[in-house]
Amino acid sequence: MTLDSIALWLGYGVMLVGGAVVVLALLIVAALLLNAKITLLGKYLRFYWDLKTLRATMRRLEAEGKVSKKAGVQL
Repeated sequence: MTLDSIALWLGYGVMLVGGAVVVLALLIVAALLLNAKITLLGKYLRFYWDLKTLRATMRRLEAEGKVSKKAGVQL
């Protein structure tokens, strides 16, 4: 093997490893962004579900006469 062929193989190896590192970095960034978006969506869905549940509970308690809209909790 000549010095030129060794340099050629080393260059190809470096480009291959560099390309793999770049692709891996892009995949990690995409996964982190997707995870953040899913987490935010989950937070909004939980908030909506909690708000819906709270409203239904307050309506039920108001219908039972345990809670008044104007005065708050009746004693």
